[in-house]
Amino acid sequence: MNIGGNMSESVTLATEFASLSSTLNLEPFFAPKGVAVVGAAPKRGNQGKRIIDSMIAQGYEGRMIAVHPERLPLGACQSVRSIEDLPDNIDLAIVATSAERVEAMIEPLTDKGVHNLIVVSGGFAETGPEGMLRQTSLKKTATRFGMRIIGPNCLGTFSSSDKFNSFFLSYDDIHLPEMGSVAVVSQSGAFLSAILDQLASRSVGVHRAINLGNRIDVGECEMLEAFARDPRVKVIGVYLESVQDGRRLYDIARKITPFKPVVICKGGKGDKGSRATQSHSASLAGDYSVFQAVCRQTGMIEVNGLVELTSALQVLQNGPIAQGNRVLIVSNGGGMGVLLTDLLENGNCDVVETPHRTQQDLKNSLPGYYSFRNPIDLTGSGTNEQCVLAIDKILKTGLYDCLLLVVLAGTEGINADIAKPLRDILPRDLPVVLGAYGQKLYSSIKTAFAQEEIPVFPTGEEAAWAVNLLVQWGRKKGKIISANEALDALTFSSLAKEVGRSPVWDEMQIKRWLQECHIQVPKSFNVTCREDLGPAIKQTGLPIVLKLVTPDLMHKTELHGIELNLFDRLEIEKKWQNMNENWPGKIWVEEQLPSGLDLMVGMCRDAIFGPLLLFGTGGSYVETYEDIDRVLLPASDAEIVECILRTKAGEIIQGVRGQRPLALSELVRFIKWMMRWVASENKLVSLDFNPIRLYPDTLVVLDAKANLEP
Repeated sequence: MNIGGNMSESVTLATEFASLSSTLNLEPFFAPKGVAVVGAAPKRGNQGKRIIDSMIAQGYEGRMIAVHPERLPLGACQSVRSIEDLPDNIDLAIVATSAERVEAMIEPLTDKGVHNLIVVSGGFAETGPEGMLRQTSLKKTATRFGMRIIGPNCLGTFSSSDKFNSFFLSYDDIHLPEMGSVAVVSQSGAFLSAILDQLASRSVGVHRAINLGNRIDVGECEMLEAFARDPRVKVIGVYLESVQDGRRLYDIARKITPFKPVVICKGGKGDKGSRATQSHSASLAGDYSVFQAVCRQTGMIEVNGLVELTSALQVLQNGPIAQGNRVLIVSNGGGMGVLLTDLLENGNCDVVETPHRTQQDLKNSLPGYYSFRNPIDLTGSGTNEQCVLAIDKILKTGLYDCLLLVVLAGTEGINADIAKPLRDILPRDLPVVLGAYGQKLYSSIKTAFAQEEIPVFPTGEEAAWAVNLLVQWGRKKGKIISANEALDALTFSSLAKEVGRSPVWDEMQIKRWLQECHIQVPKSFNVTCREDLGPAIKQTGLPIVLKLVTPDLMHKTELHGIELNLFDRLEIEKKWQNMNENWPGKIWVEEQLPSGLDLMVGMCRDAIFGPLLLFGTGGSYVETYEDIDRVLLPASDAEIVECILRTKAGEIIQGVRGQRPLALSELVRFIKWMMRWVASENKLVSLDFNPIRLYPDTLVVLDAKANLEP
């Protein structure tokens, strides 16, 4: 069984990555021919010695040399006094000294032909301003001498097939996995050691893993690309707290996920800081919300925490993909079947009832008190043979996309001996997940099915979670959308070029340009004196809106800078006079349009991932409703539509309770216009069109703001 491992997909993947920046050779970091450990000494607790001990324990077969001024013996490991004394066949150095000494080692190492360095040492940017200066200087020197660096402040690398690791962890306390098809990229060393230990305890093999540390050079993007190219890797697990290059990560992940699943766990999800003075788009963007949008568009699978990441890698490492969401549940406990049904239906799986004819056939050959409707309940009396018979007959109906089998300890009938006969009758392309309660039963079932490449979990809840993930991945893999549609540059009018010199455009300037682009806006007139009120009202008709218009205005409602539903001329005159006294010459009369669906369309340029579209329910309470969805730009038509339809506003647009559907095509056209503007003007920081009023046949922009870099 294999995910994305056939020859045609490998060729396609190679073609996809031909367009990405070429990755320099990272092999010496994982499969070095010779390793120098700088700072290794026999003193108890010495990190360099612990690294050498860990390499020896894993069975590393290359040359190991300890570098220490005292040249103290380290068992079978050769020692030298200085870097200058190293032999010529060393291609990786691991530094475990004080941070102050690291930079001075770059030049002598490169003089000896060593151009790959793992800096285990801490004391750099993670410690504060002084450490940051030290780290910046180290990076400059490494770049000057052509040295590639992993770290600093890291564990480094692990490669099972090369019997190598650069960890200073006790081999007795942390179990490292055997060979397998999983690759792991982690920003945190503690997280990496924990996940490797967990994977080893579940008998999940790992090909390679890396802890990036402070990432002054080698980072997650380069490692994702390297693991994507590696045919021995079938699934990639990632733990990040921050992102080095958001747009590069986005582009690489989009290319990988059609062929290999990427499972990602994000640390640090909370948004900090007040957003009260920001535009709607900026205040609603949210750092973690942006990350979720990136996962959705790239096809990366987001999980929460160590346990979910481990489980996801276990179930995705080598099994077939679920082609649909129909699941057959089999158990030897009725209550367990009910629980599993609830869990799967909450995950949008369909527990399809077994055909009546098949149920009747099974009742004719098996005890009548078994239930064959789905979930299948074999009760405590069920045997291996009966279980296999029922599964075989039901799966032959072709109704199911996945099998979930959960067995409970305490009965004699179903045990680990079920592994081979069950595997013999399973379709090759059908995902299977098992759960086994009881430590003894779980251990024996896990061992038996490890040879069958079928994941086994210690609880039904975990097994059901894994099934939901398989179905989610199958759906996600089939829906990954290309966003490489050509975007014509938006032609700027003379008005747009003139206004573009200001860091903030006022509402009416933007609306004039919208009109030039054939996008509908209300009629509006600047009223600077009482005598102009009458002609303005005659042009717009009643009712009208009075509004304050100024480039530096963020939220006019809070300033009482807008008055709606004005029918009476005397009332209009009085309110205009009050507003004009506060903001002379800046009050406009605007046509008030009939009610419709008020929407918010905005753009915020995220500092990490770039321009982000925000869409949802609009109006003064947009932050209160929080009916907002997000998608990175540029986006395809399909991604724009999906973004719209994920919101409550999207449900209304499609038509509810007998109402006519609204002008979805006009909304998409407007968003694409905005997307072209964003692509044409890289100084745009944020855009806010709120509200946009949508009708069954048209769209009108009622308010607009644009902020540019000064």
